[in-house]
Amino acid sequence: MISYFAFYKVIFMVQLLIAEALFTFRLRRRSFFWLRWGLSAALCLACAALFPWEPQGPVSLSLIFLLLFALTLACGFFCFKVSALSLLFCMAIAYAVQHFGYCVSNCMLLLSGLNANVYGIYTEEVLSQHFLPVNEAFGFIFSFVIYYLSYYLFYLFFARRIRKKEDLRLRSLSLFVVSGFAILLSVVVNAAVVYGTTDGDLIVLFNAYNAACCLFIVYALFSILRRNRMEAELNFMHETLRRAREQYEASKRSMELVNIKCHDLKQQIRTIGRANFINETAIAEMSDAISLYDAAVDTGYGPLNIILSEKSLACRSEGISLDCMADGTLLRFMNEAEIYSLFGNAIDNAASAVRRLQDEQKRTVGVQVGQVKGFITVHVYNYFEGQLEVSADGLPRTTKTDAENHGYGLKSIRYIVEKYGGRMSVKAQNNVFNLNIIFPLPREGEN
Repeated sequence: MISYFAFYKVIFMVQLLIAEALFTFRLRRRSFFWLRWGLSAALCLACAALFPWEPQGPVSLSLIFLLLFALTLACGFFCFKVSALSLLFCMAIAYAVQHFGYCVSNCMLLLSGLNANVYGIYTEEVLSQHFLPVNEAFGFIFSFVIYYLSYYLFYLFFARRIRKKEDLRLRSLSLFVVSGFAILLSVVVNAAVVYGTTDGDLIVLFNAYNAACCLFIVYALFSILRRNRMEAELNFMHETLRRAREQYEASKRSMELVNIKCHDLKQQIRTIGRANFINETAIAEMSDAISLYDAAVDTGYGPLNIILSEKSLACRSEGISLDCMADGTLLRFMNEAEIYSLFGNAIDNAASAVRRLQDEQKRTVGVQVGQVKGFITVHVYNYFEGQLEVSADGLPRTTKTDAENHGYGLKSIRYIVEKYGGRMSVKAQNNVFNLNIIFPLPREGEN
């Protein structure tokens, strides 16, 4: 029944390897990756070509394809340094995409009235019912175009969502298991159709059904990935705010202690200086030196004073000027931890950018908080060098090498802003980076 099955096994393996490459090449790779991948691809193709088992029915046919898939999965562990679940996730999607291309190709060939039996998968009885014979070369070209378009669209809408060197962190197994079972069922159903019917219309119907199942499976699995990412980010934001509250309380105690000590030292310097007839100019210079460590930022709201005073002191120690013009009373609707986290992340990001500047006059971070009509505005700005790359979520790409574990500062800010119905935007113009935040003015009694 399957006259060209030995040839089709190799074609199937090529198609599967290409589909797997689309969904795995962004995963974390092992050393000597290209050598590993080349050896793995050669092994898979050789095993597909030399596989001695000829199928005798739908079960054995399905088992052959699943064994070939299992071989590529084992090779995946040889090439990629990821968890078993992450690799199985990508490989299962790749198998679904390959099967989708196969089913759509069959449907298009049969619906067009052309019986280009490219891989010899249908009997003469099936092909003689409704279809016209055509050249096999045309069938190969037609099939290639269908596969290419299918793979391209799946890459465009799905594969690109896998981030480089990402740990997929799949924790929910229920839908994943159901999707895997659906792929298996789709393969078995297809094998049963090949062996069990000579009705061309029924073959088209089952191929269309299998293609729809594969599309749904890919969509469902990427929905799992998206939900897990959102849960991970939400947990991170909650943990960030928890740590921010702890840091705020510690900073509050420290700043209060520093202010008390600075005040006492100033008094002691004046007393000792006058008792020992020290020049008033020298006393003033010593007082000014101590004032460096005194909280000098007063916005009218304690929590904002604390974070700005702390960051001002940190910036001074690195030769960075923190310019502030803020009405902290406008932010009373936010809790202390959120203010600490929002301004702490914004100023830290700005300071990190200006720290690398050669021109010392540009090592400045500006913070403005004000009211414009019915809105509260927050503006943090700084100079920067180089090009600003923006990711798909509208935020700048982190410059840290470990991008997976960094870049959450602006996400944390956006989470806090959106909690209060605000909007956040970033803009780079004339080598100045601007972080703009706008909140609707709370109604009376909401503070």
